[in-house]
Amino acid sequence: MAKWKTFDKGDALPEEYKSLLLNLMSFQADSEYAGAQRVAENMRFAPRPEEAYRLSKKVMEEMGHGYYIWNLMQDLGVDVDSRLQELVQNPDNPDRTKVNVINGFRKENWSTWFEDWYDVGLFSTVVTPAAVAFLGQYRECSYLPWARVNVRIHKEEHGHLAFGVWASKRNIEFGGEKAREIMQGKVEKFMRVGLGFYGRPSSGTKKSAMFDKYYEWGIKVRTPEELQAEYLELLESRLKEVGLEMPKNVEPDYDMRMGYEAGDDAAAVATSS
Repeated sequence: MAKWKTFDKGDALPEEYKSLLLNLMSFQADSEYAGAQRVAENMRFAPRPEEAYRLSKKVMEEMGHGYYIWNLMQDLGVDVDSRLQELVQNPDNPDRTKVNVINGFRKENWSTWFEDWYDVGLFSTVVTPAAVAFLGQYRECSYLPWARVNVRIHKEEHGHLAFGVWASKRNIEFGGEKAREIMQGKVEKFMRVGLGFYGRPSSGTKKSAMFDKYYEWGIKVRTPEELQAEYLELLESRLKEVGLEMPKNVEPDYDMRMGYEAGDDAAAVATSS
């Protein structure tokens, strides 16, 4: 039996529920598209045609994730055309009052992480496991249309993780032990991002300001602590597969707000209703 009351397409949504839901959906949709724009910029690092091809597939799928969620938002009365236009017309610095793009996918932050193809492979190896865990929870959320869409997104995120493992193993295949050493030194910076992906703790002095509300409505269904445990287990197994070690005592970077921590500075999501 479901722990939370569920809602399907066409159901009347409580005002608070709809507001919270659209906050998270807009962060996911806008950020998926902005993330695709950032990933496309990394094409300049591709060392071989197969790497370029596989990265382009990831770009297409990330844009697709934004499209899927925007369709659901449109059903709820949101003008999604204007959100896309803001992102395509101002890709480097979209207006925070018009779209909800997580800080990690803003160019001024993203560009500081990438200097070579090693970074590209490691991002998908080290950060994407956090997306697998975080977005995976939405398959069980109380808004059923969003839950169904995230089943497909979750599968494709697993594919993006597989791309990262493949790319990182290829780096070692072509670059040998020197490449492995370089990559090992880069793991920690991406792990900080991965640890911050799912938001601040659910309790204590660093407690998330919004988590309880999302959890009460069943929009988020797992605690940050549960997601962290899943992330670390998945990360350790993938690093081992590549031939890398997991750093210890790494502090999360919450400033990138990779976990769609919709707060007071979230853009308003206007609806026609």
